[in-house]
Amino acid sequence: MSKFYKTAAGALIMGLMALSLPAIAQHGGGGGDVDNSALPDIPDGQWLSENPYRGSKQAMEIGKAAYDGNCARCHGIDMISGGIAPDLRELGPEYDEYFLGHIRNGVQRNGMTYMPAFEDVLDQKTMWAIRSYIDQRHYEYKDKDLDALYKQWDDKQGGDQADEQSSDDSTPTGDDDDASTDSSAADDSASSADAMAGADTVQSGRGEARATRVADTGDDEPDRLEAIKRNGTIEIAVYRAFPPWSYQPESGAFTGIDVEIGQALAEQLGVQMNVRAFTPDETMGDDIRNQVWKGHYLGGGTADAMLHVGMAPAFQKDNDQATFLAPYYDETMGFAYDAERLGGDVDSPLALAGKKIGVQLDSLGDYFLTSAYQGRLRNDVEHFNSVPDAMRALNKGEVAAVMAPVGELSGSAKMLGEQRVKIRTTPLSGMYQTSWDVGVAIKADNPELASAIRNAMGTLEKNGRIESIFKAYGVPYRAPTAAEQTTGA
Repeated sequence: MSKFYKTAAGALIMGLMALSLPAIAQHGGGGGDVDNSALPDIPDGQWLSENPYRGSKQAMEIGKAAYDGNCARCHGIDMISGGIAPDLRELGPEYDEYFLGHIRNGVQRNGMTYMPAFEDVLDQKTMWAIRSYIDQRHYEYKDKDLDALYKQWDDKQGGDQADEQSSDDSTPTGDDDDASTDSSAADDSASSADAMAGADTVQSGRGEARATRVADTGDDEPDRLEAIKRNGTIEIAVYRAFPPWSYQPESGAFTGIDVEIGQALAEQLGVQMNVRAFTPDETMGDDIRNQVWKGHYLGGGTADAMLHVGMAPAFQKDNDQATFLAPYYDETMGFAYDAERLGGDVDSPLALAGKKIGVQLDSLGDYFLTSAYQGRLRNDVEHFNSVPDAMRALNKGEVAAVMAPVGELSGSAKMLGEQRVKIRTTPLSGMYQTSWDVGVAIKADNPELASAIRNAMGTLEKNGRIESIFKAYGVPYRAPTAAEQTTGA
């Protein structure tokens, strides 16, 4: 269920460049010839890990010209891709290392080019100028204070009056740099995002999920708890093919940790549970919109609650049409491996250099291993359609290790009856967050339902029910690390 982890890890990999379509992943014409002589030089052979031009209006202008010639074909004019490629406006300043790794090396998987390498097309100054333009569009898209961004450059240059004067004393002082790139496209961002609805929503599970509710029926809509009590059912949305959390085994009913937690929650509320199993959209923000507060554009209404949502404060703020509550697990990244076969433990991803490492395609582990450490592990990565598939390859000796969230690794080991596999957590370097809490989301402005779910989940935690569910699926229980930070309750 790779789409989930684009947002689950604290919204860390929304809008990643690694998904550019192979059919259009070609260089644009002439972009490498942009004149960047006005920017401060970068020593030859010294690849930086942070944008040296952050906040420079002149770098933004140069970066826009380079972007238009090299990137716009896939990522869209003004970075509005319309769904053809990921929205680069989501890349905040913390993504510098990831940006540089991908623009230098591109992305290749299974012999296919998902994004071309630009190291032989653009020099480092131009790459960072493009990054500066991405910074500008990110600030515009997120309604952040552009003056605060510009101030970073001014402070770095010692407060000189002219934006670029200190980096090139021959440049006349003036106000020309005050004219920034046209930001009118930011006004279209909301409608553009709403047009990218994503995958179909399908109902399955214990009984037939009844998608009968209709979202946004008015400001005076009664609290949802009233309808749940009246109907005697609560509809809970879970991801479709996401073992061990929610999945359909080869034989038996739809099951998983989240499904059983949903059932226990329903019991606490004194109602029956209907499962709403759905295929993930491009981001978890899309899933929250489709399943919790608005509904899919193809219809089907919304669920009463959704499980396994990321609880990062920034993600909650960006999705304030929902209330986030009752975190119930702290997920963390790790490795599964056979220590006997490897001749010892794995204490760092770099210890696996030169050995095949299995990952689920387009997962957090995939993004990390193909971009971190200056791409040193990129050629060691083997892609699989799912974590269980990668674990089967580990059992056969086809890969030396598998990188994935520990919950998925542990659950897969349990499902496959693995006995020799050792699972170890590992911190991720750079912009990547190692662990994150998951919890429940409901539509905002339903305080009675929010209170009832908090109380029910609190009871399940105190009486050990949640921990026992995790144990049954072979997943060590990790209590959430942060106190609940709800919005819209």
